[in-house]
Amino acid sequence: MANPPTHDDSRIEQRLRQDLHDTGDLIPEPAVTSGLVAETRRLGLSLRTHRIAATVLVVAAVVLAVVAILVSPALGRAVPSGDYRPPLPPDTIELGCYPLHRGLTFDFPYQVRSDGDVDGQRVLTLHYDELGAAEVRRRLGAALDRAGLPRRAATVTPFPDLPSDAIVRGTVVLRLPAVPLAGDDPACTDPRTTKRFPDDWAPSTEYG
Repeated sequence: MANPPTHDDSRIEQRLRQDLHDTGDLIPEPAVTSGLVAETRRLGLSLRTHRIAATVLVVAAVVLAVVAILVSPALGRAVPSGDYRPPLPPDTIELGCYPLHRGLTFDFPYQVRSDGDVDGQRVLTLHYDELGAAEVRRRLGAALDRAGLPRRAATVTPFPDLPSDAIVRGTVVLRLPAVPLAGDDPACTDPRTTKRFPDDWAPSTEYG
């Protein structure tokens, strides 16, 4: 059981209460004025505005990211068309700028690489495709026979060390009678079409 407070204890308690009262008098409570209320409201409104703005920015960023993901497959890509080669000049033989000797035709796949007159003869260089050299020689021999030209007018040279799936297989060089320009198509003036490249041009391999 606790002992009752003594006379000295009562004096100490009274002094402590007095000290606490005096300390409260030294630290006055802030006066609640209309200015303080207005400032508090302003700060609260500003904080709320910042929170709303931050929320809007986050939502906008999310929306933009979603839109970018949705539309990215359609941006920066070519529309698939199945045609991945640039426009090529027309075939000079089919165009008829410098026609072949009367009756001469080619019944094998080819590309004209160069054409021109050398020492009074037309020198026509082709690349043949897909077929072997023996088959090209056979078909060319028959074509030269039909046109009344000697078989020695054609030289067939296969490319060495070709992979089995190579398309272009070798070269054909034909020495034929020279012919003048016979076509009036505007393309007939373009060396990229006729394959009659001026001497100061780069090799024909750069032009198709």
